[in-house]
Amino acid sequence: MNDCTPAPGRAAQIQPRQWLLGALLSLTASLLAAAEPAVVDTARVDERRWQQTVPLYGTLTSPRDAEVTPRIAGLVDTVAVDAGDRVAAGDTLIELDRALARLELDTLQASADEAAAQLDEARRLLREADRLAGRGAVSQSELEARRSQVAVRAAALQRLRAEVAAQRERLTRHTLIAPFDGEVRARLVDPGEYVAQTTPAVSLVATETLRLDVSAPQQYFGLIEPGMQVRVEPETSLDAPLTAKVDVIVGASDASARSFLVRMFVDNANGALTPGMSAKAMLELETAEAVLIAPRDALVRVPGGGTRMWLVREDDDGTLRAVKRQVSLGRSADNEVEVLDGLEAGDRVVVRGNESLEAGQPVRIRDERTSVEERSASPPARDRRSLRLSQPGG
Repeated sequence: MNDCTPAPGRAAQIQPRQWLLGALLSLTASLLAAAEPAVVDTARVDERRWQQTVPLYGTLTSPRDAEVTPRIAGLVDTVAVDAGDRVAAGDTLIELDRALARLELDTLQASADEAAAQLDEARRLLREADRLAGRGAVSQSELEARRSQVAVRAAALQRLRAEVAAQRERLTRHTLIAPFDGEVRARLVDPGEYVAQTTPAVSLVATETLRLDVSAPQQYFGLIEPGMQVRVEPETSLDAPLTAKVDVIVGASDASARSFLVRMFVDNANGALTPGMSAKAMLELETAEAVLIAPRDALVRVPGGGTRMWLVREDDDGTLRAVKRQVSLGRSADNEVEVLDGLEAGDRVVVRGNESLEAGQPVRIRDERTSVEERSASPPARDRRSLRLSQPGG
């Protein structure tokens, strides 16, 4: 046997020593790494009113859209409009043949004139009977008969005059007029057609003012009020967004959709919009009371569910350390979240470098962001905000 070969017992003693030395070196390296502060960026938790730009989508419709029907049956004589024409209230749309209606009016007018003459004659005879009765030349019975005849003739004249007025109205109704200002969408009849009172003749739609109905999620009920200014962005190329006002809110919430109706009207005097066009209504909402708001970047999702944030707290010796805190969230928009529980105003939360922190780990602040309140006070930044919704607690 070679004398240089270590004995089995000696080799068994060397191996545990090597393992122990490696473990000590690893532990020393871990302690040195732990002693090195983690570099993080932070931001302060604000307490202020929640401001949020909410986009709601809908379709522009006309508040007046009708298929106009004749007010009387007849034969179409002329059609004064065609598709695309703009008309004002009272303009002629179609004319019906009125020859027979005129003749009927002339006949009734002649009968009324005849009845008026008969009434005049009856009144003359009554005056004559009054004079004769004073001298006893006419009996009382004859006098009463003359008075009755005047009443009968007066009633007949009144009836005929009413028939004349009715026929004159029928003659007027042979002209179909526009009930409101609008644009002719379609002409539905042609000259020579016979139309009834239920036959659509002209399809007319008002376009100077358009209606926009949108469905708002129920969590915004109470934040949207009539008279609120709204920025409307139609799905078309315009030089600038349009402005409108909330006209009415239908508070009867849709139980299945968890939403309620918001209606507004958009001025379209220049004709840049058309009914049926989709549009987006941008509502600037604000809560009545202040809430806690933190940057979204401070959120850390827990694999098993839930959400937490890392806070930076200072020890008595001035050392900054990471503190883990579970939080409950409310609304979420842009790069902000509403904190319902877990934080206080002024807390310093980690917004960068929070991916691998350990509880109690020393930290070094590289940058502390400007508060969310100061950044959102800048008008250009506020105009650029967009919405990213999340459910409360999400």
